[in-house]
Amino acid sequence: MTNDVIAETEYGKVEGVKTDSVLNEPYIKFLGIPYAKAPLGKLRFKNPQKPSPWKEVRLATEEQSSCFSIDTLTKTLVGSEDCLYLNIFTKNLYPKKLYPVLVYFHGGAYKGGSSKFDIYGPDYLLMADVVVVTFNYRVGPLGFLYLNDQNLNVPGNAGLQDQLMVLKFVNENIENFGGDPNNITAIGHSAGGSSISWHCLSDISKNMFHRAVIMSGCALNTWSITPKRDWAVRLAKALGYDGDDSEEGIILEFLQNANPVKMIEVQNKLIRPEEFGKIAFPFAPHIEPYVTTSTFISKHPIDLIKMAWSNEIDILIGGTSDEGLMYLEIIREMPKLLASLKLKNMVPVDVTELSDDDPIRLRFAEKLQQTYYSSSSRDSAKYELAFCKLQTDKAFWHGLQRIIQGRQNSNGNGITFLYRFAIDSPTQNHYKINRYGPDVRGVCHGDELSYLFKNKYGDVPHRSTIEFKSIERFVSLITSFAVTGDVNSNIINADLEGVRWEAVDCSAPPFKCLNIDEYLTFEELPESSRLAVWDELYKESSSRLF
Repeated sequence: MTNDVIAETEYGKVEGVKTDSVLNEPYIKFLGIPYAKAPLGKLRFKNPQKPSPWKEVRLATEEQSSCFSIDTLTKTLVGSEDCLYLNIFTKNLYPKKLYPVLVYFHGGAYKGGSSKFDIYGPDYLLMADVVVVTFNYRVGPLGFLYLNDQNLNVPGNAGLQDQLMVLKFVNENIENFGGDPNNITAIGHSAGGSSISWHCLSDISKNMFHRAVIMSGCALNTWSITPKRDWAVRLAKALGYDGDDSEEGIILEFLQNANPVKMIEVQNKLIRPEEFGKIAFPFAPHIEPYVTTSTFISKHPIDLIKMAWSNEIDILIGGTSDEGLMYLEIIREMPKLLASLKLKNMVPVDVTELSDDDPIRLRFAEKLQQTYYSSSSRDSAKYELAFCKLQTDKAFWHGLQRIIQGRQNSNGNGITFLYRFAIDSPTQNHYKINRYGPDVRGVCHGDELSYLFKNKYGDVPHRSTIEFKSIERFVSLITSFAVTGDVNSNIINADLEGVRWEAVDCSAPPFKCLNIDEYLTFEELPESSRLAVWDELYKESSSRLF
């Protein structure tokens, strides 16, 4: 077919197809390129291995399966274990000058998500001359289960190792797709942003990318690291294992032969009642049980941040104005959770352990009451939104601010740009609209993605609307950073209203951000006074902020 195009990889040739974006811009897409062997059988839970080469030209015109997970919106099981594939979108295989590359890491709470084209269409990003790469990685127990016995070779964090394999593939092959291997930006959202943050801290990922865009998630968010527990034993027992808890070899064999669907279904039941509120996910990034040359995480992030290799590269980091709106669904489904909430139990898990009646804990609870709940009764809708605002800070913004502090107090030369996405559209903020309808106000976790990626939840806004103008602005800011390193270079000529975005220039908050609303403003981060309450808790309890 005349529309087909062929590119070379180190494993064999792949055939893509020419197409047009929703903005009528031509580009070439390659879907479902294998970057690792299918992690089946004895490869389940293991670090990824390079794929076997192929001799014939491989069709790369259809998406491959996502990795096993529960879809967060439909609550249905999706995917398969044969899922380690990536997609490449480029305007030209042979450009006069190689295109900068954006490698996108999807979110999904380390237990879901995928690179599906109908969620992460590259159309808007391709307004700029860039190559876009999306990919799947293992999540849940299949991506993060570990065993202590070094001889079994299951240290965990296989999902992060999958991501590293993608970065290696991009470095080694992207030039054949028109991409510049010397200008790679890692960009990710939620667990994807957290993942990039982990790559920024891990020496094993050193120099795999040259800039980073960290959106709504980082390694210092407490949900981004799971504590050491007997997760493999708990999982095996939930699936019917009745053998010795200490026989890890037998447990591994049992789990490698277990039904993966059942694994996904039981994973959320492994957290015990006394662990609620302290452990977000049983299977997520973790400190590995032993150290080898391929270890991804050897220490807590707080012990890695100041000496991280990535302090030498530039990053763009931020989130939305109302991240915690994602919790509204939970508290509406289980109103007793909110009714029984004790603010003294909102102390983050990485704060030095405090007794139940410790004066520091009690003072902190009083400050939370004053900061978030001073005018809200327990049964009001305002109380729900106050809890969401608290979670905006606790689960997202405070960790992001701490990451910035760590970078600013290191000896690195990398600069940091901080953004806050606050566009509250009744039509384009698809993640919130799909959860709660168009009437709930605020900018939810995930809402900004509809301004970077074309998805199935809505049509392209008319070019005269603030929504389309906002898409152009957000794409310009992100791609300008990726292409030139200068967020103000405005490579697609969006209307940026003459506002200049400056890098963070101080070592302690409050930090200034680009506030991305219907109008752009460069101002002090609006959450700063609230985040100071959390800072004070860490200082009072002699806990490390960074």
